[in-house]
Amino acid sequence: MDDVQTRRDWLTISLTTACLLATTLALTSLGQAQASKTVGIRVVDKKGYDKVIAANKGKVIVVDCWATWCVPCRKAFPKTVELSKAYADKDVVVVSLCFDEAVKGQAPESVKQFLALNDAYFENLLSSLDISDEGADAFEIPDGALPHFKIYGKDGKLFKVFASGEDKEFKHEDIEAAVKSALKSSKK
Repeated sequence: MDDVQTRRDWLTISLTTACLLATTLALTSLGQAQASKTVGIRVVDKKGYDKVIAANKGKVIVVDCWATWCVPCRKAFPKTVELSKAYADKDVVVVSLCFDEAVKGQAPESVKQFLALNDAYFENLLSSLDISDEGADAFEIPDGALPHFKIYGKDGKLFKVFASGEDKEFKHEDIEAAVKSALKSSKK
């Protein structure tokens, strides 16, 4: 009887060890897959921003100008991510341009975490100019009011702007309609 019990114990321990090993390997693989799919962000000035726009000529470009301290920006950002996914195979590129202050020339952890939390796997930029007069002027954002959206046509030229302000209101449906319109106008 002890011999049978010992075999059962050995079998139970062996199976438990095998299951733990398999689970560990699976979690390690999952962790590596997630680590390889990190959200990137780089700091740019206006010249760097213009290079990104020029590099995407031939596609409709949607630029979401935002900041983590801007409550309407944070609420609207998931819709930008949805738009990027919905139009990824339709010649539409989404770019986010954040106006949080850089820390030692890098994007703050709060910005990186926000982008990762929202699965923002598209071109993410952080302005080297804050949204004060200098940044607002350079990026043509009236009064530095965020959120602010720019739609560029396939020709690389500004097609439509959605500016925030006291008397200005827009919805993501308006942005999507402008994207559709930009796509149609490029087919003519």
